[in-house]
Amino acid sequence: MTTYDPPAVLAAITANRPAVVLIGGLSIVAMFVFFIEAARMGRRDRVTPMALWMTVLWWPHDGSYLLHFSDWFSRWDHWFMKLFWFAIVVTFLAESTYLVQTIRYARDELSPGLSQPLHTARVLGALAAGVVSWVLIKGAASDELYLLTFMLTLLWGGPSGSALLGRRPDARGQSVLEWVGFTTMAVMYSITSIFFFGGGFFQAWPYVALCVLASVWSAVHLRQIWLSPAPLASWTPRRERTPAAIAV
Repeated sequence: MTTYDPPAVLAAITANRPAVVLIGGLSIVAMFVFFIEAARMGRRDRVTPMALWMTVLWWPHDGSYLLHFSDWFSRWDHWFMKLFWFAIVVTFLAESTYLVQTIRYARDELSPGLSQPLHTARVLGALAAGVVSWVLIKGAASDELYLLTFMLTLLWGGPSGSALLGRRPDARGQSVLEWVGFTTMAVMYSITSIFFFGGGFFQAWPYVALCVLASVWSAVHLRQIWLSPAPLASWTPRRERTPAAIAV
């Protein structure tokens, strides 16, 4: 399967500007809700709000997007990529917060029996592995505009939340609002990319399947969070739910 043609995709985005701004804008707002709410839940419950393997892959993905500043503001010089750069600033700061929270709060959970310095070294070692993995993935992928890899990060968000819920049936570190935001982000970005990025690659069955899997898994996890004792939001009390209900 061939990849997309960047100039053609950017031209399609401009041709579909109203839909991209409206639907894609909803995705970005939902993205802000998810990332900020996750950080708030991590601080509230004093736990890592994201599986470590997810954080150390998202962090270099978004960080490298920010480092390619000249691509978005000079080489391609396109309004969509420029706006996306500013949005990624928020997500990168949130992911950096997750790393700090993992170091501060997760020693007993992730590194039982080890000292705080050793736990910190383990987390930083995982981050180094994530950076190297991202460099290799990016080098092998023909995805100049990060449009495919962004969808791939959405695919693994649901499994990250499910992994935490399996380890913490009381849903510490997660809220209903957080996963409403994630599910909305996944669905809205899927619609935007499939229907308004110019077809071709974005309407081929592997990409559509990727979007469907990401959206369905996040929706299933949202249901599990709703059935768990997770609060509706970071500023509301925990609900009286039976942790075993998440298996229903």
